[in-house]
Amino acid sequence: MNTFFLILGLLLLSPPLGWAVLLLKRRRRGLPESVGLALLTAALGVWSVFQSQSSTGALGLLPLPLYIWLAALLGWLGGVGRYSPRRWRAALGWLLLSLALAIPVLLLTQGLQTRSLNQERAAQQAAQWEAIARNKAAIQALLARQPGQDSEQLDGLSRQNGQDRAWLFALLEHPAVRADTLERLASTEDSGVLISVLRHPNTGTETLRRVASRNKDKLDYLLADLARNPKTPPELLLELHERPATLTHHDRVFSGNPALPSALQRTLIERSDADPHVIENLLHNPGLDCALLPALRAQLAKPRLTAEAERQRSSQQEQLHKLATSSCAAQPPPTAPLIER
Repeated sequence: MNTFFLILGLLLLSPPLGWAVLLLKRRRRGLPESVGLALLTAALGVWSVFQSQSSTGALGLLPLPLYIWLAALLGWLGGVGRYSPRRWRAALGWLLLSLALAIPVLLLTQGLQTRSLNQERAAQQAAQWEAIARNKAAIQALLARQPGQDSEQLDGLSRQNGQDRAWLFALLEHPAVRADTLERLASTEDSGVLISVLRHPNTGTETLRRVASRNKDKLDYLLADLARNPKTPPELLLELHERPATLTHHDRVFSGNPALPSALQRTLIERSDADPHVIENLLHNPGLDCALLPALRAQLAKPRLTAEAERQRSSQQEQLHKLATSSCAAQPPPTAPLIER
């Protein structure tokens, strides 16, 4: 990795150094073309990359030094060659200038395409939100005409509109959706609808287990909602946590789940780089195993690496004392499910 960034640095530095040498030798032919094309490539490259709304869009900056170097080199060679009295050299010079100009043109085209795609996606998203709002209003009106039959009507609507995600999103926001309806909808291939099923409070444990089993290829996408759901079975929580970390703040996502097995609670506490937010979540987790209070106390006694963690230590120690003198005082409650690894 260090070698890679060293190469990028050299690519960025070589054009200015080359220009400086040419100026010192008073060899200005080709210099305006080289500088102009390099700066144009840099400007359009940065602009193009920042048209992306992706969290990883900035990675597009990595090849930019190479593009700048190529534009500078081809611009200089072309600028020198096009003044040659020999026709073939002049023609080659113009060809090289065309190739150099193609680099910023391609970056401009890429940026325009990305911006157009983003605008199209934004329009589609706005239309979907409008459709969901209309469907929610229609559902409320329908349920109001036949009170007391909410679950049955919602089930019927889910069957009638099973291929319309705007209807399904509106339905899945209603608290009266039955567990069997959610089980049926969990077989969808639509990842967005599947996420809404995982977040519904009536989704059962077996449904969550089957979703994880049927969607091995999507587990990274579904993992956060499975990890947060208190109905996710303890053995599945352990299995999900042992997967290679793909989530930002991986342990934080798990630490607030009251169904967290005692073995996993201990693992989160004992990590040498324990995140203070993980400790915070565990201290306020209603499923915390009281037998782990000494481990929490020992973790809070360790030096903190950041000022934020130091500020949190006092309130966390107060919460720990509160637990030790109240809910965990007389007799520790039964431990959270302990599942051996």
